[in-house]
Amino acid sequence: MNSIKILIVSWVALFLTVPWWFNNISNKWLNLPDWGLYAMVAAIIYSLLLAIIIQKFWEISDNEE
Repeated sequence: MNSIKILIVSWVALFLTVPWWFNNISNKWLNLPDWGLYAMVAAIIYSLLLAIIIQKFWEISDNEE
């Protein structure tokens, strides 16, 4: 996967972490508003995605100074 595709995947995933479509009527889940729970779960998933991207595609230099 090239760097442009990685950047696009990262930006799309980051865009999806923002709870854009929740309206004023809010249900409670685990004593949190539904948009808050969504934002927390999305942030965890985004963090895992970034960890996977960094683990697979980060190039480590072998130069030791």
